[in-house]
Amino acid sequence: MGAEPMEEKQLTSDRAQETHADWATLVAQAIDDVSRILHSEADLFQINLGVALKAQIDYAVATLAMVVAFICATICALAALILFLHQPFLRWPAFPWWQALAVGAFVMFVVGIIIRRVGGRSTTLSSRDT
Repeated sequence: MGAEPMEEKQLTSDRAQETHADWATLVAQAIDDVSRILHSEADLFQINLGVALKAQIDYAVATLAMVVAFICATICALAALILFLHQPFLRWPAFPWWQALAVGAFVMFVVGIIIRRVGGRSTTLSSRDT
């Protein structure tokens, strides 16, 4: 009879150690799973941030090109207006420069509008992708 309680204590302590080992394994696996999930989320965030940053850079470049085209168009239009108003005083027998500058201004305005439409469309498409 004296040996039975000792065996019971031994079985109980073995079960307790086994339960603690199972809990330790479960906790370690849970921490590993959470770590993998966090790494995956960080990777997805980095990918989404890269796509958004590229779209914003593309939009900024398109806007800059549009502004440059409109500035060139405005300069050509002002030069054409000045040459048109001074036409009677200049007496140039050659090519009428004010007409060439007016055509250049018109073309640059059209180019600016096309850049705006193409640049706006590409940023709309890339925002739909994300």
